[in-house]
Amino acid sequence: MNNYFMETHHHEWILTNRVGGYALGTGNLINQRKYHGLLIASDSEFNRRHLVAGIEEKIEWRGESFHLDSNNYSNCIYPEGFLYLVKPWLRPYPIFLYSALPHQNDILIRKEIFMDEQSNSVMLKYTNLGHHKLHFEFHPKYTMINHHEINPPGSLEGELFRTELNSDESGTAFNALRESNQYKIYGYLPKGEVKENRYNYYNVFYPWEEMKGYPGIGDQITLFELSFDLGVGESKLIIFSDQPIVDANHLSSTIEKRYAELPKPHDYPMAPDQDDNLLSTIDYNDSQLFNHEEYLKILEFALTDFVCNDDIVAGYPWYGVWGRDTMFVLNAMLHNPKWRELVEKILQKYSCCIRDGLIPNVFPETGRDANYDSIDATLWYVILLYKFGKKRNTVKNWLFSIKTTEQILKGIITNKNYPFQIRADGLIDLKPEFSHATWMDVRIDGKAVTPRDGAPIEVNALWYNAICCYEDMCQLYNQKSSRQRKIDSVIIDFMDKVRIAFHKYWLDEYPADRLIGDEPVREFRPNGLIAASLPWSLFNREQMQMLFEKSYHELYTNYGIRTLSPIDVRFRKKYYGTQIERDKAYHNGSVWAWLLAAFCGTYLKAYKGIKTAAEINNELSNFIRNFRNSFMKGHIASIAEIWDGDAPHFPKGTPAMALSVAALYNIEMYISAQEDHSK
Repeated sequence: MNNYFMETHHHEWILTNRVGGYALGTGNLINQRKYHGLLIASDSEFNRRHLVAGIEEKIEWRGESFHLDSNNYSNCIYPEGFLYLVKPWLRPYPIFLYSALPHQNDILIRKEIFMDEQSNSVMLKYTNLGHHKLHFEFHPKYTMINHHEINPPGSLEGELFRTELNSDESGTAFNALRESNQYKIYGYLPKGEVKENRYNYYNVFYPWEEMKGYPGIGDQITLFELSFDLGVGESKLIIFSDQPIVDANHLSSTIEKRYAELPKPHDYPMAPDQDDNLLSTIDYNDSQLFNHEEYLKILEFALTDFVCNDDIVAGYPWYGVWGRDTMFVLNAMLHNPKWRELVEKILQKYSCCIRDGLIPNVFPETGRDANYDSIDATLWYVILLYKFGKKRNTVKNWLFSIKTTEQILKGIITNKNYPFQIRADGLIDLKPEFSHATWMDVRIDGKAVTPRDGAPIEVNALWYNAICCYEDMCQLYNQKSSRQRKIDSVIIDFMDKVRIAFHKYWLDEYPADRLIGDEPVREFRPNGLIAASLPWSLFNREQMQMLFEKSYHELYTNYGIRTLSPIDVRFRKKYYGTQIERDKAYHNGSVWAWLLAAFCGTYLKAYKGIKTAAEINNELSNFIRNFRNSFMKGHIASIAEIWDGDAPHFPKGTPAMALSVAALYNIEMYISAQEDHSK
């Protein structure tokens, strides 16, 4: 079996555009999820349509042939294109090098996949790097269904598809319409032959869906046959889109320009090598494919995967826009001045959506209304208004931030519409029916799996920080403006109350996760780290050191932070099984990468001024070394949502999570800034 089969089996590449569409697959191009495919299109409300699953790719020369593609079936993989895969590269975009067996310099094909930034269009580029002219015979595999669904076995038999071919001297457009749902797919092949040729691929198997208890067997269909020849050094483009391809040359040029400035892997096969040693230049030793500077560029580009419709998508393939996740990503984006216009636009957008003091937890998508089932998202938003204000530092911006913050904080104080209240001691208290209103928000049959009713620690630390931000906003505004603005005493009066009440959380060596009345809930979770890492901390240095050390020994893993101490009887070591079983583990032991930001932030607060800058940077680098090395070695294209709570830690949840990438980027930017400062 190919040495790279197991290496790439669990690693996924991701391409996205700015309108919610994506392409997703594994390093060996065997579709394991129903979401894997070359083109999944989206509209502005994130109604996503799975259009192209892949391509049947047959290569012929001198009477010999082999396939590049592979399909999963319940009892086999056929054809065995993965055996011909010499090596995949996941970044800066998916790149695959194929050869005949045994692998040889005579027959070498480089396949690359790109996605347009502004449209639901994907482009494949095939380049002949070998020594012989090759003939290609392709059949696009269409699905044309909602991306959460699959075509049940046999369902495409009687399905009506209307097809169309239009050719001229430059190429052929080939289009199809599925009558039952009116989904359309457009394709274009320059200077090749296209003809209609319909047949089905029955019972394609998606094992990762079956493992989660979902239907995992579905059909695909091809409607066209594409054929062309490639001489040595020649390339051929194929484009798929959900819209008519009016100017293929312009579109292909635009797509390639999007990726032109990104660093390529050090062993990227550039061109045919007539010295017959191209394969010897390929790195098979798990070496670093990108240096540190190149890695940071790749990481930055990975963060932009989630920018969509002037907002932030929480993760691919199944999330839309989430308020909390958006604020966390914007916090990371503040490091780069080129993103500030986008950050400002998104912050202003949310200011128009405030309802009784809260911003949306989730924006409208796929026909659903926005919901406001979150308290912490709004408080993160206030902190972002403050941080962005310090970057802009203009009278106009401070005034906008102050007015918006006053609207929010007054709405929280006077709240009558949401199931939470401000206690006499100043803490925010969630009623049982609002116990899902933190980031630990999973519910089964409407009941919170990890209830946070009472006074959650991170919510009240955020509440305190929001008030502190408001006070500082007003002071900074008054320093800039000739017209002084009076600070609202009703808001500020809660500051001392919360500071005093916060002492109720501290136990012997760590803080309680929440308070029920004045009774601390003795669960050791990472929410104390979130509280400690905020700009205005309510813990002293000794407490932060105790919290950090306990977190390091019980919660920290190389992939992130556990959501519950393994000492706790409720700890679930594996995120596995049916939806209900997975939901029970989601916040009861599963590892979350985004929590590394709070973990590292707490470390900084605990030891800055005690340890040298070099020591701190070294430790921070150690905490994130696994992800840094994985990017630099080309093992990952993004960062998943969660991992199993116990080793071996396998990635689970969404394979590309905005919170996770933002956390790594935020930590790396801090390290880079400290290193620059020390020079």
